[in-house]
Amino acid sequence: MMRKPQITKNQQGFTLIEVVVALTVVAIGIMGLSIIFPSTTRDVGKSGVTTKALQMAQEKLEDLHTLAYDDPDLDATYVHDDIANPINGVFDRTWTVYEDQPIAGCKKVIVKIAWYTYSQDSVSLWAVLASAGR
Repeated sequence: MMRKPQITKNQQGFTLIEVVVALTVVAIGIMGLSIIFPSTTRDVGKSGVTTKALQMAQEKLEDLHTLAYDDPDLDATYVHDDIANPINGVFDRTWTVYEDQPIAGCKKVIVKIAWYTYSQDSVSLWAVLASAGR
């Protein structure tokens, strides 16, 4: 004769309610992450563009540093506009020269890179060029 299986109160397993609650918690977590991913991706892209802009500004400062002190590109009468603008179709590079800044016999050069991706952004670097030794 076959015995009937006995049901005890200590059986292992999950009830349907426990499974539904667990899936709800997981779904809420996934939705939270799905909101974060697009903004993170945008921020990483923006960081890459900013890094490229800073690199281009540094290159221009180095180019200007090699020029003679009285070179027209170091003239302090107007804002200089790079002939290659827009660089890579995105960046506009300009530089401004201030005579006798921060002291007499020096020129303060500010290189600005501007671009528009998600919003209008720009970075600036500056250096002081001395007339002595040129």
